[in-house]
Amino acid sequence: MSDAIELRHLRYFLAVAATENFTRAAERLHISQPSVSQQIAQLERILNTPLFRRIGKRVQLTEAGATFRLSAEVVLRKVDEACGSVQNVAALLSGRADLGVIPALHVAWVPNVLERVARDYPGITVGVQERASSGIETELEAGRLDLGFGLMTRSSPNIRYEHLLSEPFSLIVSKQHKFSLLGTVDSASLAGERLVLLPERFDMRREGDEFFRGARIRPRVAFEIDSIDALLASVACAGTPTLLPAIVLKGRESLKLKALTLTGNVRKIEFGLLWHAEGPAGPAALAVADSLKAAILGTKHRAKSEVRGRHRL
Repeated sequence: MSDAIELRHLRYFLAVAATENFTRAAERLHISQPSVSQQIAQLERILNTPLFRRIGKRVQLTEAGATFRLSAEVVLRKVDEACGSVQNVAALLSGRADLGVIPALHVAWVPNVLERVARDYPGITVGVQERASSGIETELEAGRLDLGFGLMTRSSPNIRYEHLLSEPFSLIVSKQHKFSLLGTVDSASLAGERLVLLPERFDMRREGDEFFRGARIRPRVAFEIDSIDALLASVACAGTPTLLPAIVLKGRESLKLKALTLTGNVRKIEFGLLWHAEGPAGPAALAVADSLKAAILGTKHRAKSEVRGRHRL
């Protein structure tokens, strides 16, 4: 019997149940009133039971109709969910996500993320822009980026911040530096030490300045370099140490630099995903975020169907 019931029967039935009127149901469905009456009569014949009680121009559900309504709503909801999943899959076949990443994390994580995306979502195009965290926030607010990976500044009410990891500052030295044989260095030892740092306009430098203030140290700045790669190369060549999270050495092992643990009042830097607070995240952006979390957190990469089924973080 149920084989003869079609989705249109359920949709017409639910429209009449909601409006309690065949004419209003027909208007909602954008079809003629006789067509609605015909389909409901056909459904009642298939089920061999009346679903509505006619009271003048109004109709009310019978007891059987009320029971059938619950099941019909479940069936249509499942159908709609299935259709939504198919649409998400189609989006991932040719989607695009634009990712903003701060320089300190670019080399460390982005190549691994792109490897995962290429393997699991070969139809997605990923645009990667290296920017300061404040720049990422600006681009997200303007809609020119889909997601960001940077510092958790929590400075913008228009950005949603999703924490992924925390890293303390380390003293990064060359193997020729006087501290290189040490495992740890007291923060107070940095007083008077010449350092190479990022310029003050960088968010990471401002975090470092907060560290110095907390440790009551006034740094001696030997060089200011606005590129992480050039800065670290200078540490290797000139021997002047720098203050950065140890994560910046991931993917730069050829420089043969060493990250020393600082003791004392050591400030931790929070890194995470940045999303625009309003509007749904697209399937491609969710897939990139999922790959990023899997690479960083070491978690099992979630099934692609889960990623595609989410419309919003």
